[in-house]
Amino acid sequence: MNGSLIEIIGSAIVAARRLGLDCAEERDTARAVLLAHDASLTPGVARILVDQLYSQAAGDYAV
Repeated sequence: MNGSLIEIIGSAIVAARRLGLDCAEERDTARAVLLAHDASLTPGVARILVDQLYSQAAGDYAV
């Protein structure tokens, strides 16, 4: 996987916010982006990663 997890999740959150998506949709977007970056991840693992890193990534990449 290229880039750090925080960078990937943060960038997905920023893109989702620019589209006017809500918090749940931001998380869905971040999970989808993680899965696209690394096909070896399962949806469950992507969900756990996003759930664990969402607050930090959202703060680091606040718009």
